Amino acid sequence: MLYRFCLLFVTCFSTLVYGEVHFSHRVDSYATHQPVLYEMCMQTNGPIIEFGSGHGSTDLLHAICKEQQRELITIDDNQQWLSTFSQKYLGDGYEEDNSGWHKFLFVPGKNPHDNECAAHWVTFLDSHPLLQNTHFAVCFVDQSPWQARLETIKRFRSKTKYIILHDCDYYPEYHKAGTTIVHTDYGNSIPGHYVFDDIINYSKLYYPLKPWPLFSGPPTLLGSDFVDDFPEIDYNHY
Repeated sequence: MLYRFCLLFVTCFSTLVYGEVHFSHRVDSYATHQPVLYEMCMQTNGPIIEFGSGHGSTDLLHAICKEQQRELITIDDNQQWLSTFSQKYLGDGYEEDNSGWHKFLFVPGKNPHDNECAAHWVTFLDSHPLLQNTHFAVCFVDQSPWQARLETIKRFRSKTKYIILHDCDYYPEYHKAGTTIVHTDYGNSIPGHYVFDDIINYSKLYYPLKPWPLFSGPPTLLGSDFVDDFPEIDYNHY
């Protein structure tokens, strides 16, 4: 009986549900951004865009935008992932001609010989008409490869109120962007201290609840070129 109670408690506590929004950030390293993403969507209005689709973000954003009647754009260079969600929401926000409030955009031209090449993303970001003329409330950045995320932030920081970058510690730790003030103590799950003023004017770092789902956390960066006051977010609420 005690075993069954503990198992039920852990299961319920690991994945919480707010209406149609499922939170799995306590156990899923791909979803540690969820409390930040949810909070900033709830504190804004206007279009939302996500780069990189996944169960931790696309379902959450779809539920929010459906409830609030907001436009949502999901972009990926992985056709299989994109099709998974476009077919899931066909007739429920997404239409085959992409006329619905949830639009799915595929990024072609991925280099089959170099997984780290972001050239196809640069071409897409600079040429797709829908991305040139729309200002967004929230931009979630979580696609592959790593360089594509920096290219996205570079282009969207001036037309988005809030930028949310997942796995942000990678960039300063590997000297790609940002500055390391204090390294993350991965062995003891002690958060690091990083500065990202080379890619965004103002920012705040959020680490997941312990025990971290992954050795690195991973942490989430909330940034803006327009707002310098960021909320405290209690992950225990989600």
